[in-house]
Amino acid sequence: MKALVFEQAGNAAEVIQLKYLAFPKPGSGQLLIRVKASPIHPADHLFIQGKYRYQPTFPQIGGLEGAGYVEEAGHDSIIPKGSFVAFSKIGSWAEYVVVDEHDVVLLPDEFPLQKAAQLLLNSYTAYGLIREAKVKSGDWLLLTAGNSTVSRIIIQLAVEKGICVIATVRDDKQKDDLLALKAEQVILPEPGKLKQTIDEITKGRGLTAAVDAVGGTLAAEVISSLAPCGSLIVYGMLSPDAVNYCNAEVVLKNLTIKGFGVRGYVEKLSHEEKSQMISHLVHSVGRPEFKLAASAIYRPDDFAEAFSNNEGGKVLFGF
Repeated sequence: MKALVFEQAGNAAEVIQLKYLAFPKPGSGQLLIRVKASPIHPADHLFIQGKYRYQPTFPQIGGLEGAGYVEEAGHDSIIPKGSFVAFSKIGSWAEYVVVDEHDVVLLPDEFPLQKAAQLLLNSYTAYGLIREAKVKSGDWLLLTAGNSTVSRIIIQLAVEKGICVIATVRDDKQKDDLLALKAEQVILPEPGKLKQTIDEITKGRGLTAAVDAVGGTLAAEVISSLAPCGSLIVYGMLSPDAVNYCNAEVVLKNLTIKGFGVRGYVEKLSHEEKSQMISHLVHSVGRPEFKLAASAIYRPDDFAEAFSNNEGGKVLFGF
């Protein structure tokens, strides 16, 4: 089978190779999945660089999630052969992958493939961030890296709940798309003026919560823009710079600053909570009006072109 493999950590475009490997075999409680699509996430690049929470084991197949059809099931499997599934699995950039059954979500046959391939990492992240932020209808929620796939999913899930979303972006060209998703405001924050802008938008209420993927000076300004008892949920590290803030501000305003990792979040959910999350996401993301399309789909043979063109939108590998 074809697989995209790397044998040392580094830049994906430099270390990934197309290899032909033996077909894997499922064991007890596992499924062999014929992969149809798998996305390229920022987390994939971190994993390949050796900077992710999980370290590669060389030689390592790339990819963290995908969607496809069950080709073969273990003798005790409850998911039948031929089922359409989304899955979470390191090593998804391959024609076939073996996945533990509990890391698979059974989907309706008509569920869109491009959405299915992105269902478990970014969508779980977006759902979990909203839950951790504890925002409700009428509250103000700020997103840094507002044009990211996670932010786009958060905007659409938040709008369902009546949450008012402010998204920060780096380029005016990104505004119209996010406003079309029903973000309340999309702003290019001027250095030193974010709190003033937020106060004007919220009429002095401030932010109930913020979700940050950047860090650095922007995160410090976000902290100052939080309302009393507000929360900052940190899930990314796009800026290499440290976040500087005064303890007095955090203490006197009773602020919460909390880190978020999606795998740790999901592992702590009860069976009922995880089932509710999956049901909610399958229903919401599966709606025709929910926007989660790929900007391009590449065959694995064209991986170099895929890596060079994955800055402007979500790129998938199609197998």
